[in-house]
Amino acid sequence: MKFVRHPSTNAVAVGVMMSMLYGCRDSLPSAPSAQSFEGIIVYEHIDFQGQSGVVTRDMGDLSGFKGPCFESDGGFDYSGVQETWNDCISSVRVAPGWRATLYRGKDFGDDALEITADVADLRNARHDCPKGGLNDCVSSIRVRRQ
Repeated sequence: MKFVRHPSTNAVAVGVMMSMLYGCRDSLPSAPSAQSFEGIIVYEHIDFQGQSGVVTRDMGDLSGFKGPCFESDGGFDYSGVQETWNDCISSVRVAPGWRATLYRGKDFGDDALEITADVADLRNARHDCPKGGLNDCVSSIRVRRQ
């Protein structure tokens, strides 16, 4: 699987066309503008920047949710390119009374990080992701009230 943070114009156009052809996938709800929210808010960039989405239930495979990053199945054409939240999270806000476990692997596997407070930069989380910490390496999430 190849991860591309900033796709070329052609990749974006193909991604849009593929979405139109194959229909839309589920999207995470947008982050609320108010300070009051439930669950966690995931962000595309560090310091709570970029696109965001609210997570209030366990998600075993973030590639099933339309997001701001692009992922390819490794083929030589753009037919396998999709917009996704998989390997796309760089910071997380946690609502009071909530906790989350971020997993590097799908289906709650591989490395994990339990959080009960905001994390402005997942590069600082101690894990062996090649991108540093757990930055852009989260593939599944468990959330629950404390």
